[in-house]
Amino acid sequence: MSASSFLPVINSLYARITVVFLLLVILLGGSLLTISQLMSEKYSQEIMQRMNQSVAMYVAGYKPLLVDRIVDEKVMDELTARAMILNPSLELYLLDQQGQILSHRLPQDSVQLQQVDMNPVQDYLQGKRPFPILGTDPRQPGEPKAISVFPLTDTLANGQQQTSGYVYAIIGGQLYQQHRDAVMESYVIRVGALTMLGSILIAAIAGSIVFFLLTRRLTGLQTSVQAFDLTNPAASTELVQAMPEQAIRRSNEVDQLQYAFHKMARQISDQFDALRTLDENRRELIANVSHDLRTPLASMQGYIETLMLKNDSLDSEQRAEHLRVAYKHSQRLGDLIKELFELARLESGGIKPELEPFSLLELAYDCVQEFGLLAEQKQISLRIHCQQEDCYVVADIALIHRVLQNLIDNAIRHTPEGGRVDVQVSQQEGNTQVTVSDTGKGIQSHDIPYIFERFYQSQQQQPAEKIGTGLGLAIVKRILELHKTGIQVSSEIDQGTSFAFVLQGHQETAG
Repeated sequence: MSASSFLPVINSLYARITVVFLLLVILLGGSLLTISQLMSEKYSQEIMQRMNQSVAMYVAGYKPLLVDRIVDEKVMDELTARAMILNPSLELYLLDQQGQILSHRLPQDSVQLQQVDMNPVQDYLQGKRPFPILGTDPRQPGEPKAISVFPLTDTLANGQQQTSGYVYAIIGGQLYQQHRDAVMESYVIRVGALTMLGSILIAAIAGSIVFFLLTRRLTGLQTSVQAFDLTNPAASTELVQAMPEQAIRRSNEVDQLQYAFHKMARQISDQFDALRTLDENRRELIANVSHDLRTPLASMQGYIETLMLKNDSLDSEQRAEHLRVAYKHSQRLGDLIKELFELARLESGGIKPELEPFSLLELAYDCVQEFGLLAEQKQISLRIHCQQEDCYVVADIALIHRVLQNLIDNAIRHTPEGGRVDVQVSQQEGNTQVTVSDTGKGIQSHDIPYIFERFYQSQQQQPAEKIGTGLGLAIVKRILELHKTGIQVSSEIDQGTSFAFVLQGHQETAG
């Protein structure tokens, strides 16, 4: 593994947490080991001091050690030998009132101090401090030891007792230290140390595993973030769908963060898809508008140029025909521009429905009357069917009027002579349904999903049927979407087509 590939592993959150945890475990283990040793030492010193608390008193009471402030060396030799036999860890000293060492039976070169600190002595005698009370060790000045102290008194001429010195016993001297150091290197101590090190190692391994499990989902989230691609958001979408909202509320913060990221990724992807679709629609719209505007403009230009160039050679009937055709194309151009503007306003939110109650049946009759002449010219039967006397709905009357106009106009254009166009108004569970059906050639099943798109016209339509703008049904769908409803289409080839939509009913009736 190269240094460049190894660096991200070291810099990972899991590695950092693990290293910090290991350092804390080692520091804590070392601290516990040190504290345990110190507490064990204190414990041993206190036990030894309590067990040997009366040693100095027994030594002082055995035989007089000071006679007229002079040390009785024979008694000192006898007591020292007896004490060493009974407790080899004891080291006896005779002190004067200022702490000067008057006598001892230790190797002279091993005693480094000739005076001890009297403060621990006074604390011991007065009982001001709890055990262990540590005093100065003349043989090891930097290592205080547990002590046992008892005053030596002389009888004055007047019979009063006066302190002339002290029996000063070091509990746990050099001999004890040597044996203790030997024990520290023994099998038991090594096993204890290895046990503690093993416990630290197990804790470190367990912590590493736990941190790995805790950071695994975070690592997965990092991978998802790094691998997120707006062009292929399928993985994010699938994960969001696979995690229900209740499960997210019960999960931890990492799962919630992962869910929030994938949800955000899906929203961003949806927005990019919407922008991409919008851009494609814009390009398609520009292409379609250019084509549909160019056709009538080219026709108008052709007929007008003919009139300009051949005006003298044309008779009045030919000139009138040229003008009629040019007017027809200009009218189609005007209708196309008008419907483009209307659809643009509908899709941009520039038109908001003004809801009000009105009679849908009356509106339907008005629309049928508008197209009555056109239907009569094509010898098409245009009728309204309604079993109720009246049907009130809550909607925008102008927009619904536009819906009926477009549907009826579309039905008449695609119905051959002698056919029939029916407008049926019926009530369904408090709402009102409108169905516009015809007996035209019908729509192919593969064309039905696209008939509400801009400028869509079936390839199977005859040229005479392609006189519309291709925007009427798109306007119908958008208006109904503004009313929070949809439109259903059913068609059979050579039988006809039906368009149906439902509007919210109104409880009040006419009058």
